[in-house]
Amino acid sequence: MVGSIFQLEILIQVSTLLLIPTLILYYRYRAKKWFLAMVVALVLFYVRDLLMLGGLGNYLGWIMLVFAIAVIILYIFSLTSFRRSKIMFVELLSLIIMYGFLAFLSYSMAELVPEVIPSHKTAAYIYLVGLNLLLALTFTQYLLKSHYASLWLMLGSASLLVSELSLFFKMFVISDISVNIFFPLFHVLAYYAFVEHALNRRKDSSLPGF
Repeated sequence: MVGSIFQLEILIQVSTLLLIPTLILYYRYRAKKWFLAMVVALVLFYVRDLLMLGGLGNYLGWIMLVFAIAVIILYIFSLTSFRRSKIMFVELLSLIIMYGFLAFLSYSMAELVPEVIPSHKTAAYIYLVGLNLLLALTFTQYLLKSHYASLWLMLGSASLLVSELSLFFKMFVISDISVNIFFPLFHVLAYYAFVEHALNRRKDSSLPGF
């Protein structure tokens, strides 16, 4: 975070190199039996972060591919633990508010995209909708199944959305101090939350690794 705020590239590079390996070691130390799919997702995020250090323009296709696969794995984590249950009025109201907020956020960002990255509009729209839908899904899952693991997955999805939006603003709109704080802060929180989700998750899926 310090490196991002003060534009110290060496600190940014070192923290990027160490963050996910450290979290994987922490996960391995804490877990009696780990979920291999979450490790794969974290490694893919790690590859994406390393490619980002090399420059977005140089590896755009690979960056989008490995990020998309990692997000798809998170979708599978959410869907495989999704359970139907009765929805109370206050929960329904919470869902309406959350869905309304995400729809407003998607609309606002969609209007901004053509102005800043007109040549990659389609990819940016898919990227934005994918992250918003992931948060909507994990939020719904948490309301229907208020388990500690689903809370961490929801927090991870929310942190991932905030960190990616901060990165978007940092790279294409304006790189002010708030963006330079939000991106590294929520970047770390997202990965940590995914590890905590895996640590607290019950094995309730027949899919290997989930």
